[in-house]
Amino acid sequence: MARRLPPLNALRAFEASARLGSFVAAAHELRVSAAAVSQQVRRLEDYLDTRLFQRLARGLTLTEQGRDYLPELSAGFDLLGESTQRLRAKRADGVLTLTTLAGFANGWLLPRMHRFRERAPRIDVVMRTSRQLMDFRRDAIDLAIRFAPGPGRGLNGELLCREELFPVASPQLFGGGRMPDSLAALAEYPLLHDTDAGPEQPWLGWRGWFERAGLSTVPVGRGPQFSDSIVLIGAAVAGLGIAIGRAPHVGPLLARGQLVRVTQETWLSPWSYFLMAPPAHFKRPVVRTFVDWALEEARSGGAGNQP
Repeated sequence: MARRLPPLNALRAFEASARLGSFVAAAHELRVSAAAVSQQVRRLEDYLDTRLFQRLARGLTLTEQGRDYLPELSAGFDLLGESTQRLRAKRADGVLTLTTLAGFANGWLLPRMHRFRERAPRIDVVMRTSRQLMDFRRDAIDLAIRFAPGPGRGLNGELLCREELFPVASPQLFGGGRMPDSLAALAEYPLLHDTDAGPEQPWLGWRGWFERAGLSTVPVGRGPQFSDSIVLIGAAVAGLGIAIGRAPHVGPLLARGQLVRVTQETWLSPWSYFLMAPPAHFKRPVVRTFVDWALEEARSGGAGNQP
């Protein structure tokens, strides 16, 4: 005898709403309207003939029946997701050719790759680091991770993570003394410069930081300059000066204490990291497996989450 189950969309709407505490947040996660989520929850309540939420002006509160229902439903979704991932990982095999920035690969991607290898042991990743967006057809690229205002023309893009920036340095730079407590005080120390910082990306250059803080008279032109972000951060680790740290690039170094945040100033870049490829590429099993895994990693703790 076939089991009668509630509509899947209604179950998803309830689970997301209960977990996130609002129809609006659930709608954002499920990529539908809040009205659609509310309608699906109401549909589930009608099916079960019971109220699952108390709808209050300040948000949602689970009823006793809703609190009883949620844990087993969540466990069921978790089990279904794990089973699906295992099945897809077994089916997906071959080679994934990926291009990305060296700094992002070194700081964010490589420390996490062991988890991708565990999920999809039959997929071999070929990683090409480049600042330029390669030609997908000519260079036989499956997928790109790029830092940009948005997906490129003719490409599909999925937002991977944002980028937060803040001043960083090696603890040894201060010789055990007190670190500077303001952006203006940084000018007394050697500043490390990224030569890629241009007018279109002021958050990468010290001049943009001081001008943003209303300190345009502070001299910022002197100091070592670097064309490679990995070498720039290496200079900061070596105690040569203060650098502008990009959270996805410096996360492991902060976790190990090789770098520390110097002041509380921060700048959230208007650009983001996107998973980009021609639309048809996202249908390839090796690409979809990697994309799903990378998005889960990013969601687990935000842009600067530790490996």
